[in-house]
Amino acid sequence: MALKKPSKPKFKKLPKQPKASASTETWKSYENKVKAVEAENDKKISEYKKQKSAYEAELKKRESIKNKANKAKAKLSGIS
Repeated sequence: MALKKPSKPKFKKLPKQPKASASTETWKSYENKVKAVEAENDKKISEYKKQKSAYEAELKKRESIKNKANKAKAKLSGIS
């Protein structure tokens, strides 16, 4: 199975800020929208980090196997 590095996620942009003279209701609505977008982006970030750590762990595992094989090969060539 080929190992593929996870790609960085595309984040959702924040909504446009209302004018400074906008009503309190508008600002509260804007705050709720911002929180929703941040929550969605945080979810994407956590999923990406999880995939990235699994990818890096697999690379380390493969590297350790290579090192063990090279040590065994060096022992065999030293015996001859």
